[in-house]
Amino acid sequence: MKKITIAGLGPGELKSMTLETYGVIKSSKSIFLRTGMHPAADELEKEGIRFETFDYLYEESGSFEDVYSKIACKLVEEVRKCGQLVYAVPGHPLFAEKSVEILLELLDNIQDNVEVEILSALSFVDSMITSLRIDPVKGLQIMDALSIDRQKIDTNTGIMITQVYDRFVASNLKIALLDYYPEDKEVYLVHKSGIIGEETEKLKLFELDRSGLISYLTSLYIPPEVVKRPGDLNTLLGIMEHLRGEEGCPWDREQTFKSLRKYIVEEAYEVVDAIDKENTDEICEELGDLLLQVVFLSQIAKEEYLFDMSDVIEAISLKLINRHPHVFESEASREFSHAKWESIKREEKGYENISDQMDNIPRSFPVYLKAEKAQKKAGLVGFDWKDPLDAADKVVEELEELKEAIRDGAREEIIKESGDLVFSVINVLRLAKVDFEEALKLTIDKFISRFKKMENYARAEEINMDKVSLDKLNEYWEKSKNED
Repeated sequence: MKKITIAGLGPGELKSMTLETYGVIKSSKSIFLRTGMHPAADELEKEGIRFETFDYLYEESGSFEDVYSKIACKLVEEVRKCGQLVYAVPGHPLFAEKSVEILLELLDNIQDNVEVEILSALSFVDSMITSLRIDPVKGLQIMDALSIDRQKIDTNTGIMITQVYDRFVASNLKIALLDYYPEDKEVYLVHKSGIIGEETEKLKLFELDRSGLISYLTSLYIPPEVVKRPGDLNTLLGIMEHLRGEEGCPWDREQTFKSLRKYIVEEAYEVVDAIDKENTDEICEELGDLLLQVVFLSQIAKEEYLFDMSDVIEAISLKLINRHPHVFESEASREFSHAKWESIKREEKGYENISDQMDNIPRSFPVYLKAEKAQKKAGLVGFDWKDPLDAADKVVEELEELKEAIRDGAREEIIKESGDLVFSVINVLRLAKVDFEEALKLTIDKFISRFKKMENYARAEEINMDKVSLDKLNEYWEKSKNED
């Protein structure tokens, strides 16, 4: 049976390697090392143990991910030839060892029946905690310098970062860390941890890439520190909790779900206004004001043991994943389907019928939006106009019915027919893909602009607007229209 033994060389010299790993390597005829740039590799070579390395791949590949993928493919190819081999990596095979992760994934997906044995070893973490004399039980986050931009840093715990290969990597690492720590934060660079020549440098974060000792055997340690960053959501949550506390603000303590209701609507409209202005600074500011309302309500709920901000985030995260099966599930190759989206929403809410969805359109919605939503729901089962021009004919019909109701003077009929007319207009605009609010707002702005011009004409003729005849006003109006 084919077999790959994945072994850890330990953090440094041969003496840190386990006897089991040493014995397996000594007795194996086919040995591959991810890299020969490791103290144990030099000692194995001196003992006459022959092995191959993949160092050549680092020079001919465009990225580390590419290197590790090629290593995995090469190992699978080799085990098919020789039946058994040993793949040895620095440190522990399962600690920050991407090549092993990719290899195991590849072996899981191929048809070949290849047995895998993993031999434990001391990791760089073991040697680092000894060098720094720290207790990881108090909190330790382990990261890879090459993927620091894809990881979330918790400044409340100690951070250990491996693979600080060179000053270029250190420079990129420094830039990423400055988003979390002050530039004068004290950090530790540990070089050759656990082997002869070990050295620890204590320096400021801004000096990180200035060390002349950085090599492939360099790791970084950042001591824990509660750093309140203005850009951290936890900082905002803490501020709101303080404002609602005994030593906080009386006004903030008095607020309830209902009292904040109007502010949520106002802030949402201010965000929309900023977007319409295309003012990015204002958009940023107004989004912050809107986020404050979410945090405010979540804090109130937390105090009443209803839910907290993490529950809010969890709920929307699960909802997004559930409503995007074409992205997150086996349907990843399929295109987005609006019908599927609506079907998932009905399942989430427990609605049995389309009308259930219509009934649950928020009553606080502007009426034009509620009308549009109801029309869209009806369209899910095909009850809709195909062409906006056909829907426009309905507008003409409803207008005639309204005119007749006005002539008859029947108040209830006038209200009813007025609603039918507006509903029909909204239908036409929806089918024509025109936003009702945007179109009406444009017309209102245009009306105001033209009216201002009318006032200017009257002022130029030294005539009071309230004393001008309707014919004269219409003349001003037509004149202002021609200037548009």
